[in-house]
Parts: sequence; structure tokens; C-alpha cells
Amino acid sequence: MLLFFRKFAANWRSLDLFDFIIVVFTLLYLVTAFIITSFFLLLDNIFFPGFRRVKVKKPVFIIGHPRSGTTFVHRLFTQTDEMVAFKSWHLFYPALTLRFFMRPLIHFLIKKNKSEILPEETGTHMTLDMAEEEEWLFFHNFDTQSLTVTPLGFLDDNYRDLRFHDLQPRHRRIKSARFLKSCFQRQIYYTGRTQIFAQMHFSTHRVKTLLDVFPDARCIYIDRTPYDTLPSYFSLIYHVLDKFRIYNKLSSSHLRRFFEYRYQSSKDLYQYFYDIWNKGEIDKDKVLIVHYDMLRDDLIGVYKNIVAFTGIETSEELDRAVEKQAKKQNQYKRKHTVKKLAEFGIDENRIKDDFAFYFQDGFNV
Repeated sequence: MLLFFRKFAANWRSLDLFDFIIVVFTLLYLVTAFIITSFFLLLDNIFFPGFRRVKVKKPVFIIGHPRSGTTFVHRLFTQTDEMVAFKSWHLFYPALTLRFFMRPLIHFLIKKNKSEILPEETGTHMTLDMAEEEEWLFFHNFDTQSLTVTPLGFLDDNYRDLRFHDLQPRHRRIKSARFLKSCFQRQIYYTGRTQIFAQMHFSTHRVKTLLDVFPDARCIYIDRTPYDTLPSYFSLIYHVLDKFRIYNKLSSSHLRRFFEYRYQSSKDLYQYFYDIWNKGEIDKDKVLIVHYDMLRDDLIGVYKNIVAFTGIETSEELDRAVEKQAKKQNQYKRKHTVKKLAEFGIDENRIKDDFAFYFQDGFNV
């Protein structure tokens, strides 16, 4: 938390009035949420002490750059509600005690069809009762790159010390991963399910730490070319900012800076996984690389490969659901528009040189 206040103190003079207001509002909101969540997490030890005895066994982490197919794989496996997955409102309220108070309101909103958070036209359909990315749990301890695509990303800072989790001091990164583990314990206790299947794209930078804290874990890295992921990712950010009527109120210079930082962050994420994979800094027996094209062309084969690699148990219901999805893979038509990188001030020709390591060598699988 203090990291963001230090960065705000160092950069607030460079902000326009509107930027200043929404950055301050975001900070105040996050601090308030942090205080409330921390209080109720403590209460869980009194009212739901059983969660501490829960074992987290063989969790599966879906990693890779945003818009590479991580959400698709996550929702493919969690659609039948047999895995331990977090719905959006679970991520907002990880404390079991707080959920007790919030559940009536959430169920009321769902019943009244007021649960939509983001429409499909933004590039990702999000409702209170849909499974969402577990990476968001790190919002509650201020330790996720996802925070850089909130108004906090308007600060003139590359947030390198936040993004490279595996390079953080050991006590800090282990503490953060153990926070995640405690959230998993709560969710297993809450749902009665046992198999964690978590979407953690920005935790690609945290993969060594995750395998340290969860030694029996398996990771699925979804690989898709940056020529596809970057325009889609930036367009998603644009559509979300536009929906909340923020985008057009920002100066063009600040928008260019914002997306330039996001571009550099994307390059760093690709580069980090490439380096630890090809330099043998990660146990390759615990990581499966899945290429995006295979999701489209051979979904059944990918599904069976993931099941065999992770050892997870699946039901006939899930098998049938995947078969049904495979039959309509080629019929998908997106409802959102994907903009050109040039519209965000990024020359697409840069990708060839900046990601040369990716295109020239690839992964030594």
C-alpha cells in the first residue's frame, strides 16, 4: 500500500486535474476496501476457524499474457462448477464473514438481473456470478500488476518493483503467496470443492514463487503471439475506460504515456517467461505450454492434454460441455472491436524488434 502513496507523492504534480481526482479516489477506495477486508479476514479466524485446517492440494495455475486465451481455458474448466473457482463477488469479498453480510444483496441483484459489471462488447463479459480471474485477489494486498490498469497507472511510473514478483525480497513475495493460499483455503472451505483451477495471467512474473509455496502445483502457460494479444489487450483497456467515461477525459499525452508503459510491461512479461523457461530456471515438468492456435483447432486434444498433465479428475458433464464447445469453436464472432496499436500511440512495427527473442527462438519445449 505504501508503495502507491510513495509513487503518488513523487508524481502528483504531473497529473491533470481530472487525473489527480480519479487517482486520489482510486487510492481512497482501495485503502478503505483494504481496511474493511483485513478486519473481516481476521474475524474469519473466530467465526470460521476450520478454514485454517484445509489443505490446498495440486492447484493448477493458468498463466500467460492477457488476451492469450487464459480466460477461455479458465471458464472452460470451471463452467460445471466442479472446480474451486471464485465468482466475481467472491473476489470482491474474500472474507467469509463479510460474505455472510453481503450475500443477501448479491443474490438480490442477481435475481433482479442487475449483476452485470462489464458487457461483452468491452471484450470481456463480467457479472457478479461468473467465474473470474483469481489474480484479482492480490488487489487486497496491493500486489498485482492489475493495479496498473486502474487509474493508478496514470502515474508516471513503470511499476517495475510491483510487476516482477519473483524478484521481490523473499519475505515479501512469500508472504503474498501465502495470502493467496489463505484465500484458497477459505474458498475450498466455502464451496466444498477441492481442485483449485486459477487464472493468474500477471502472476507469470510470480511463477517461481508459486511453485515454491505450492510445490505440487502445475502451471499452464498459454502462448499467443504479441501481434494478437497487444491490440486485443489495449482495446479491452480502452473499452473499459470508455464505458466508465474516463478515456475521453484524459489528455492525449497522458494516454500515450499510459499505453507506452503497458507496452513495456507486456514485453517484460513475455521476456520473463521466455528467459526462465529457456535458461532452465523453472521445473519444466511442472509447466505445460499450450499454443493459442491449438485451442481453436484442437480443443479436445488440448483438454485431454491438460487433464493428463495436471492429473485433475473431470466429470462426464464437463467432458460433454467441452465437446459441445469444440463443435462451435469456428463459429465464434466477437462482439467487441479490436483497435490498431497505432490508435494507442504504438507503432506495430516495433513488435518485430522488441519481441525478436520470441519470434526468432521461441520456446525449447
